Amino acid sequence: MWIMRQGAAPGNDRELRPKQQASAREILDAAATAFSERGYAATSIDDVADVLGCTKGRIYYYYRTKGDLFIGIHLQALEWALEAIGPAAERADLEPAEKLRAMVHQHALHLMNRSSYMGPAQYQIEMNLASEGRSKEAQMTKILEMRRQFEDYYVTVVKEGVAAKVFREADLNLLVKAVLGAVNWMHAWFRPDEPKDSPTERERIAAEIAEFAVRGVLA
Repeated sequence: MWIMRQGAAPGNDRELRPKQQASAREILDAAATAFSERGYAATSIDDVADVLGCTKGRIYYYYRTKGDLFIGIHLQALEWALEAIGPAAERADLEPAEKLRAMVHQHALHLMNRSSYMGPAQYQIEMNLASEGRSKEAQMTKILEMRRQFEDYYVTVVKEGVAAKVFREADLNLLVKAVLGAVNWMHAWFRPDEPKDSPTERERIAAEIAEFAVRGVLA
């Protein structure tokens, strides 16, 4: 997990003990909730402290700025996203259509199970706001690398499907962006607090979206 410690230089953070990691993670959870509800610009450190029920001092011990919190959320969300689809993407025993179906299914479940993190992680413009005031080049580079790795998983499986004539020939990057757009847009409409929400319902939604994505690229 990516942790910023007060007084530590970006990209040169000290390793935290397990208890400290748990505390820092609690702060990220609270920040993710606050950003999801208010957006980046309208959220303050005070708002995060209110969600967590603590003082600002506890937050500043781990994160020096609101931007550090926002970047921490992005890094954690991307780490989870790669863990969610990586195993399916790297399976050699699956045909392209089944591999894509499994990847999208796990991607959709990840978005639902980590919804408070995934909403803020979609705010591309606000990522620039998070970088105001101090250089965060190392963290931003890491975010871009992880995003490329995530998208490359999809590019690879779609390319395999086109080569096998299972998927239709088209602009490869456009197909991948269409698939990713359909899945990532879940952050705009999925509500984990709805009465009908349950693990079974999430599995059903994930299966529907996975089927939609596969049918959209089939030859």
